[in-house]
Amino acid sequence: MKKLLSLITCFALCAMLVISVLVAEVKAAENVVVEEVTVDNEAVAYTTGYFTGQTGRMNSWEGTESAPFTISSGSIPRNAVVTKVTLNVTVSSGSSGFYIFVECPDGTYAERYVSRSGEIVITDLNGCLAYGQWKISIMSVGQVATATARMRVDYSY
Repeated sequence: MKKLLSLITCFALCAMLVISVLVAEVKAAENVVVEEVTVDNEAVAYTTGYFTGQTGRMNSWEGTESAPFTISSGSIPRNAVVTKVTLNVTVSSGSSGFYIFVECPDGTYAERYVSRSGEIVITDLNGCLAYGQWKISIMSVGQVATATARMRVDYSY
């Protein structure tokens, strides 16, 4: 009886280990999509994906620029090209308006004026290389501005 119970326990443990590995593999591949497009009567396959990152609290006073927060693209392909940048900005209560700056790894940047929390879609950076370190900072227009931002960069390759 003990041998049978040991055998069942062994199979259960092995099954749990295999299932957790399979779930991790499925979860890691969630944000990648392969699409097929027809260009000049030829099927062209390209892949799309995205990465996200969060800043800490950015503080700016009387027109000074906050310390930049760095967001890494992670291990995406080096030839990945930006198709859209989306920022979800949370502005602290009592903050004055400010400009938010987003800088691509190649040095190209975009700025937007922000006066309240919400989503900002930036298409100015489309076509830039997505691989590398991104920077986000703010610069107040009034007295004091405080905000955080979550960035999502969609890319294709």
